[in-house]
Amino acid sequence: MSSTDFIKLMGLLSKLDSATKRALHQDGSFQKYHTNSIEALKDIPYHLKKIEQGLKTAKMLNA
Repeated sequence: MSSTDFIKLMGLLSKLDSATKRALHQDGSFQKYHTNSIEALKDIPYHLKKIEQGLKTAKMLNA
């Protein structure tokens, strides 16, 4: 695994966030049934950065 993989993950996460925002505006039931998942999605970038830093510290991540 490399830092590039984390960049790709963040890009995919951005696309997922964008799709979620579109779904919130277009489909009222989406928010009703997926509120917890939408809230969890907001925290993922923070956790990914922490995991990436931990892997770098453990020398398990290639630069």
